[in-house]
Amino acid sequence: MRISILGALLFLMGGCNTKDQLRTTLMENPDILVDVIKRHPAKFAPIMGGARGGGAGPVANLEEEFKNPKKPVIDSKRAIRGKAQAPITIVAYSDFQCPFCSRAENTVKEVLGKYPNQVKYLFKHFPLGFHAMAKPAALAYEAIALQSREKALKFQDELFANQPKIGQMKEAFFEQAAGKVGADVARMKKDMSSDLVIKRVEADMAEGRAMGVSGTPAFLVNGVFLKGARPAQDFVQIIDRWLKQDPRQVASGSKNN
Repeated sequence: MRISILGALLFLMGGCNTKDQLRTTLMENPDILVDVIKRHPAKFAPIMGGARGGGAGPVANLEEEFKNPKKPVIDSKRAIRGKAQAPITIVAYSDFQCPFCSRAENTVKEVLGKYPNQVKYLFKHFPLGFHAMAKPAALAYEAIALQSREKALKFQDELFANQPKIGQMKEAFFEQAAGKVGADVARMKKDMSSDLVIKRVEADMAEGRAMGVSGTPAFLVNGVFLKGARPAQDFVQIIDRWLKQDPRQVASGSKNN
């Protein structure tokens, strides 16, 4: 999402607040914003990073994207869904408090179900500044990933399935969710402030910016940039084209650690 939604909120609220007052209110209470977007998705779609938009297909410069795929770092030590040898890698740049990211997460799972042997998925972090708990959520996720890949993925599911609680309960919800998936809560809290975890989240954010990410969610499908909460068919179009190419070229859109 982009901060330009402020103007749309002022319109929806009939100008009852000044811009500065509204900004202060939303910064302190981001769940208000999430609720408004969920109630009025059509009004926000044209200005959101998750907007489906128009144009010919899911990517404006599809041919150029396939010729020169972007190369995110794929670290095999991180929590990755799917089989390690899968030739297609979907990388997400996402925000745990973004409602469009929650919707997109379900779409990616649908895609993984369609390609159980051909696609793997790496979730990276791009917490937006006006989501106060998005970065702490990212730190908690990566802290749990140091304990167990499987527990981290379950924790991710818990956060998106109960997204309003992130803003309502804050750190208490992270502890509750971590306990539910069987993680060591005390260790999670300690590791959230570790250099390894902090640098991992910050590296994701820096990489996202370098890839051209300006809103959430955003994806790279073997290096082909896909912006927003797109339908599954947009992912399928790119995946099928990669799979039809020479298998030696399929993995070109990533660099491994």
